Amino acid sequence: MALFKSWFIDFEPFDRQVPKTWINGVLGDFVEIKRGGSPRPIQNFLSDSGFHWLKISDATGITSPFINEIKEYIIEAGLKKTVYLKSGSLVLSNSATPGLPKILDIDTCIHDGWLYFPSSKFSNEYLYLYFKHIRDNLIALGNGSVFTNLKTDILKNYPTYLPTEDVLKKFDGLVQPIFSMILSKTREIKRLAEIRDTLLPKLMSGELDVSDTEL
Repeated sequence: MALFKSWFIDFEPFDRQVPKTWINGVLGDFVEIKRGGSPRPIQNFLSDSGFHWLKISDATGITSPFINEIKEYIIEAGLKKTVYLKSGSLVLSNSATPGLPKILDIDTCIHDGWLYFPSSKFSNEYLYLYFKHIRDNLIALGNGSVFTNLKTDILKNYPTYLPTEDVLKKFDGLVQPIFSMILSKTREIKRLAEIRDTLLPKLMSGELDVSDTEL
């Protein structure tokens, strides 16, 4: 998002320099960073129902910042070995396709190929845009391969600034309505896809006849 770059990379509203009131540090100073967990062998815990099990492929196939559809589940016995997150949590992939941020619109368990953030000085919207901006740098720090694991220490020690609370509130006030609109559209797309998937087999089988419908 251009607004993030303008404010926090180019510092355009601040005479193109970092304000002296901002705190210089590393990401780990301002954000608690933790990894998910995986019950093993995972095949013993997968199921057709139960608790959602977020895979990297659930995130790579969508363009929305939000995840509201997850294909796999694990049984209750696996909960002790994983991390269960509520809708609204931010996650960041750290394996296979590292550095990919997503905001959950669904409760789910996450494996150790995901990072999550129990507490933060920043909003989820800020962090989402921040991770999008620094992703190439993170991959380079992980030896430059998109298949390299993103180690937690790399993220914790990444240099950054903490803007003043007033600046963060103003920024969130501008971007959060945009994210809310995107979330609404993401949910609508899912709803329409579910209607399509319900009606299409009926149309193909002849169970549903629309031949007399006027267009």
